Amino acid sequence: MPHVKYSIMELSTQSFAERLLYISSSTYGKDWVSLYHSHSFSELIYVLDGKGLFCSEEKRIPIKKDSLIIINPNIKHTEISSHSHPLKYTALGIDNLQFKFNGEDHLHAYNVFDLHTQSHIILPLLRSMLQEVQHHYKSYEQLCQHYLMILLLKITRITGDTFSINTQKDVSCECKQLKQYIDSHYHEHLTLDFFSTLTHQNKFHLSHKFTKTFGISPINYLLERRILHSKILLRTANNNITEIARMTGFSSSNYFSQSFKKYTGLSPAKYRQKYNDENNNCLKNKLTVPS
Repeated sequence: MPHVKYSIMELSTQSFAERLLYISSSTYGKDWVSLYHSHSFSELIYVLDGKGLFCSEEKRIPIKKDSLIIINPNIKHTEISSHSHPLKYTALGIDNLQFKFNGEDHLHAYNVFDLHTQSHIILPLLRSMLQEVQHHYKSYEQLCQHYLMILLLKITRITGDTFSINTQKDVSCECKQLKQYIDSHYHEHLTLDFFSTLTHQNKFHLSHKFTKTFGISPINYLLERRILHSKILLRTANNNITEIARMTGFSSSNYFSQSFKKYTGLSPAKYRQKYNDENNNCLKNKLTVPS
């Protein structure tokens, strides 16, 4: 066999700002709560099985196995499952990312794709990411970030010029600094007055500028980050509810429980039980793709 060498002449020098916040799995059950909600980040949902509806405030779109839903930041949405064909899906939260669909300049709220014929490309990547986070293999966070970039590039290739990735631009130094600070210090006691001192900005002006930039106020962004991390701890750590409330910056376990239920539709204890039940069912049924 002759020796064949393939050269890549134009290596990309892009440094990716997109950041994977989480990857999760959900299965329809009696405790499923279809609440309209939004995030300050983009969300990507891939349906593993079942049927249902993806709902925005304006439309309801049927979804089924191998549907891919991409939702831009700050778009209110929810999912409704069929009772006879329960939904199972994997969701990824991706920070610093917005999508432009159909090659248009303005941002659309969301888009839904049917990837039935390309599932063999997408599912192995999702499976690898889920296995990494479930088992906390060495360097799993870095690996998942790389898997994310491969996944986004594969989706771009599959859909052609249907959408292009567009990171947020023209973010002021103060807003960028504050966002990064909250990401690193969400577990500490933080207030709007402290944010004002940190950025040397009037607190009302800062709050308005941050909300205009990211679609969410600094205080609500702080709450969102605390909830996101608490969900990770509820799935992966053995700490009790009071300890998790303290570790994520909540002033009390009661306030944590109230905030968590308002955000997710479930109490922290029920969320943990739901995740454990789904994990046990996954192992019991030996599913090809964790769900």
